[in-house]
Amino acid sequence: MMYPDRQDFESPSQAGKRAHIAMPVEILKRSAELHAAAVSCMSGSAPTDHPRVISAYQCSLMSVEHAAGAIALLTIGMPNAAMALFRPQFETLIRGVWLLEAADEKWVRQYHEPPSEESSRAADMAPGVKLMFDELLKLEDPRVKGIVVHLDEYRAQSLRALSSLTHGGMHPMSRSGTGYPMTLVDNVVRCANGLVCYAAQMAALISTDAEANMVLVGGLHQDFRDCLPGMMDTA
Repeated sequence: MMYPDRQDFESPSQAGKRAHIAMPVEILKRSAELHAAAVSCMSGSAPTDHPRVISAYQCSLMSVEHAAGAIALLTIGMPNAAMALFRPQFETLIRGVWLLEAADEKWVRQYHEPPSEESSRAADMAPGVKLMFDELLKLEDPRVKGIVVHLDEYRAQSLRALSSLTHGGMHPMSRSGTGYPMTLVDNVVRCANGLVCYAAQMAALISTDAEANMVLVGGLHQDFRDCLPGMMDTA
């Protein structure tokens, strides 16, 4: 599909700065391939029939969907809209871990209720990221603790910036004029790809054949090392 000529809705000064918004094509291409491979893995990871597990599985799929949407938007030159999706990608993944491991049963049931006025009121009172982490960090189970600590480190390093990008703060406002540096886009995309792998891992671990599905997730790490955190080109 052809995207409309940006000249149709840009001022001349904005058009002159368009070069600053050029996206790193190769990592976007590889990221899209990673996301497709992750969804393929997750589609084959049938979740066990339990409300907590089904909630976590749905959250993992939604998290990857946010990441895939962000990559699609970056590819067509809409970085502000793309950046706004990385926080919900992260929060949806955290909510899945929380619903699986730490949420009170009333919340697990609530997330399975059909939309209604009552469920809308309940949604307004649902725990936010801080409270979910507070509850998750209390868990001593080593099966859970490792991933929660890693995700908490990501929160500490990135959440404030992601919030600004999501809610139209100063950061995206300034970038609208000057564009996003390649290094920033590269870093954000790699971190998002790491979260995609976490989502695929969660889906595998809660599936009816966790061992076989974790082998497939391990393949994601090997096949897409070039677009994951810590693997930046040295060229």
